[in-house]
Amino acid sequence: MSDDEKKKKKGFFAKAFGLKSKEEKLAEAAALKAEQAAEVDRQMAERMAAINAAALKSAREQDEAAGDGPSEAEKARLEAEEKKKAEEQARKDVEAAKKLADEKRLAAEKAKAEAEAKAKELEEKAKAAEAKRIAEEKAEAERLAKEKAEAEAEAARIKARQEAAAKAEAERLAAERARLKAEQEAAAQAEKERIKAEKEAEKERIRLEKEEAKQRAAETKAEAKRKALEEKERIKAEKAAIALAKKEQGKAEAEALKAKQEEERATRLLAEKEAADKAEAERLEAERLAAEQVAAEAERLAAEKAEAERLAAEAKARQEQEDAERLKRERAEAEEQAAQEAKERVDRETALAEQEQQAKEKAEAERLEAEQHAAQEAEAAQAAMEKAEVEQLEAERIEKEAAEKAEADRKAAEEAQLAAEKAEAEAPAVDPNAPKKQGFFSRITSGLKKSSNRMADSVSSMFNKRKLDAEALEELEDLLIASDLGVAPAMRVTELLAKDKFDKQVTGMEIKIALADVIAETLKPLEKPLVLGNSKPEIVLFVGVNGSGKTTTLGKIAKRYTDQGKKVLIAAGDTFRAAAVEQLKVWGERANAPVISANLGADAAGLVYDAIAKAKAENYDILMIDTAGRLQNRTELMDELSKVVRVIKKQDETAPHHSILVLDATVGQNALLQTEAFLATAGITGLIMTKLDGTAKGGVLVALADKFKLPIHSIGIGERIEDLENFSADVFAAALSGVADAVIDEVDA
Repeated sequence: MSDDEKKKKKGFFAKAFGLKSKEEKLAEAAALKAEQAAEVDRQMAERMAAINAAALKSAREQDEAAGDGPSEAEKARLEAEEKKKAEEQARKDVEAAKKLADEKRLAAEKAKAEAEAKAKELEEKAKAAEAKRIAEEKAEAERLAKEKAEAEAEAARIKARQEAAAKAEAERLAAERARLKAEQEAAAQAEKERIKAEKEAEKERIRLEKEEAKQRAAETKAEAKRKALEEKERIKAEKAAIALAKKEQGKAEAEALKAKQEEERATRLLAEKEAADKAEAERLEAERLAAEQVAAEAERLAAEKAEAERLAAEAKARQEQEDAERLKRERAEAEEQAAQEAKERVDRETALAEQEQQAKEKAEAERLEAEQHAAQEAEAAQAAMEKAEVEQLEAERIEKEAAEKAEADRKAAEEAQLAAEKAEAEAPAVDPNAPKKQGFFSRITSGLKKSSNRMADSVSSMFNKRKLDAEALEELEDLLIASDLGVAPAMRVTELLAKDKFDKQVTGMEIKIALADVIAETLKPLEKPLVLGNSKPEIVLFVGVNGSGKTTTLGKIAKRYTDQGKKVLIAAGDTFRAAAVEQLKVWGERANAPVISANLGADAAGLVYDAIAKAKAENYDILMIDTAGRLQNRTELMDELSKVVRVIKKQDETAPHHSILVLDATVGQNALLQTEAFLATAGITGLIMTKLDGTAKGGVLVALADKFKLPIHSIGIGERIEDLENFSADVFAAALSGVADAVIDEVDA
């Protein structure tokens, strides 16, 4: 099927089923992306215009309140110049759009060429990878065949070894059984001979014991005969002795001797009889014991024979059982070894098969991945070309719109120029050499130049043609925190940017707009000029650390109120510094307001008490109390301030009606610690921040507002009386963020 036929077929299905081609989907996605980017840019432009409009409106209101508004002719001239500058700006925008379109077109062409080269390189790599895969598959197949043959040979060798081992084991078991049988027969024969020899020995022992018994009996009989003969001889001798005694001693003695001899003879006969009976008994007992011993020996021999026969039978049975168990165990071990070797062989073959399959799958996956990568690169190149075409069309559209806008602005500028010329002709002559007074907007912007330049320069260097990724957001957040803006406001700025611009290129102006939005949102609710109430006298307490501009600020406000016709009394509560009292007296003279003071080192609370009494007695509208400058970490000085506040409240429970903390912007983050300490001691009701023109730490006012939510009355941007300006959140946001830099020239023209 040809390419034309494929396209026709594809087109038919697309129309029939509502499907879209890949090219159409990419084109729609690119168009949608361009439309979304244009919408975001439009919203950014509108937001920037709104920020500047709000700032200009607030500045005009401040100028009109101060009586500095321009005349009608001046307004017409300013409008004409603004139109002219707008026309110039539109021309610059058109040129920038053309330049941007050219850059995008060149980048797209470069990306297309790189994509084509990369696609070609990937195709060559894919071919090389395919050839390599085929060679590897062939080598792997040969390796697997070789391993299979080796495995089969190994299996045959193992089988032969097992059979030889089984045969040798059978022969060994037969020899072992024959040896055991011979040993058992020899042992049985030896046991029989031992038993026979023991019987013969026992018979001989019994014969010898009988002969010994006969011999003992004969000896006993001979001993008895000998004793009888001896007894007979003794009796005969006794009779002769008796006869002789009778003869010699008489008949009585002979009878006594005869009785004595008969008694002795009876005793001896009795002893002899007992000895004979005892010997007979011992002989009989010996014969009985010998008979019992012979019987016991016969029983022992019979028992030993039976035990020997039993042990021989048990040994034979045990040996047979052990042989059977050993044979069974050896057979089981042989079977288990054979099974294990068979399992290992199967596992080895399975592993080889799996390796072969994995190698095939890996090669196939690498081939598919290479093809997919090549396809993705081709799609990316196609998408880049389509994106470049869409961006070129968008750039042409922007260029056309910019040209139309420039033409409209030019016509409007011509009309405004004519009106200005007409108004200028009708207006009185103006001295060209007269110095031009700066408006409120310009004064604030100039005063915050150091702070805004610090952030603007850092932002511009950080986001020069860079995508807003997570790393860039983190760096921006660190930058804003380092600029004393505060952690929470810095996080809100990055969140606002990430919402619309994440993973997209972002400009420095877009970051400034987001910064201005967050600053204005934080400060707007706290934009509260110092307004007097109905109390009389209205007691205003000024507190702050040494060098914050407290005394100077008090003098400037006193001058403002006396110019409005208010009756003002100033209390020099700083009794520790003689210079402070002198400085306050100078400001009192400028403001035409009397100053009440005490000797150096006097009790400040007592002076305040006298000042309140004087203000009440002489009907003053405002009592302004200056206090000694003190560090927030000096406990004894803060206690002194607490005493002053207590004295004021004893005179008027609602006082002080305003407790104003004057802060020096140059101290940066230390202002947060000062505010926290004085808030606890003096019940702060509002803030005035001075010296914003001499520091790059103006962002600390945003951090203060975000943390303490205290009203902000005024800001100081110079030494002159008019440099203490009422606070405007919109103007401050535009000036600090750098958004005001784009319009400051037109405003002051």
